[in-house]
Amino acid sequence: MDTKEEKKMTLQEYKDKYSRPTNTKAIKFGLVMFIASIGIIVFTCLLLVVLKVFELNEYAGYASIAVAVLIYIFFYIVPVVKIQKNKPFITNVDSRNVRHAQRYNRDLRNKISDSMIDFNSKVEGMSWYDDVLVGKLAIARSTNNDKEVKELLTKIYDSGVKTEADRIISNHAVKVGLITAASQSSYIDAAFVGMYELNLIKDLVYLYGFRPSDAKLLRIYRKVVVNSLLAYGVSSGTTNLISKGLSATFEGLPLLGTLISTAIASASQGLVNGIMTGIIGVQTKRYLIKEYHLQDILDTIELDNPEADNKMLEGISKEIKSQTKEKKSK
Repeated sequence: MDTKEEKKMTLQEYKDKYSRPTNTKAIKFGLVMFIASIGIIVFTCLLLVVLKVFELNEYAGYASIAVAVLIYIFFYIVPVVKIQKNKPFITNVDSRNVRHAQRYNRDLRNKISDSMIDFNSKVEGMSWYDDVLVGKLAIARSTNNDKEVKELLTKIYDSGVKTEADRIISNHAVKVGLITAASQSSYIDAAFVGMYELNLIKDLVYLYGFRPSDAKLLRIYRKVVVNSLLAYGVSSGTTNLISKGLSATFEGLPLLGTLISTAIASASQGLVNGIMTGIIGVQTKRYLIKEYHLQDILDTIELDNPEADNKMLEGISKEIKSQTKEKKSK
């Protein structure tokens, strides 16, 4: 039986289906603005907490300044730097940069592969990257078998990495829910949601070995800003709303009404904040998976023959030269 070779996607087909015109400068400006916005929210909330501690005790206030600075560095600055240091795949292309994108993506795949191989050789007891697949990946890298590298990376991402990503998202969402349910402070809730979601993104980026594109990362950071502001609003508004509703029900037992309203409000805050954090994680994971598969498709698209193009240009050049000589001779 004859088997027909699967028709490759052309560059034009890829562009029509996956590429979109983007304003690179506007996206980079937006990234800076949203990163700064997260930093301002976290800084303001930590400052307000420190001021409250000062009201209670001066010495405790000075100690809280040192703690707040360390928290700001390790839970805001470090995650942002680590996320931005990772490179994204180039998947939004046109005829001018497609060949550069293919070479760049190949180099990034090799770098990710080398990192996985190095990680498995140095760290024991981790099941992120399948040992058998990583062993085969090491052989593929040593023989420069790019096709095998791509296939093995895909298998690694679809197996242990996917499971670990889901576990990371679940753990972060549960912790955010528990902490914000117990904090009873809108400042702490807003700061904690912002910082912990940044660390969730950082952990997923570290796991996959690359980050989402600037355009996708812009959407993620924007969501973090919104979630932090919502966490503040949910914390300050939910308690008041529930307290007013229950005060009429337990008019003769104000203490009981306060306890019940606090418990319900705390559970509601934790649930909402935990779900929002889970959504951030799922969105980040989807962007990473999508862009990995897009670069795989891009690597196999059918391009024009460069040798034929060069010959055509040489022919045009010769024709121009001959025509110029004829005019000069006349």
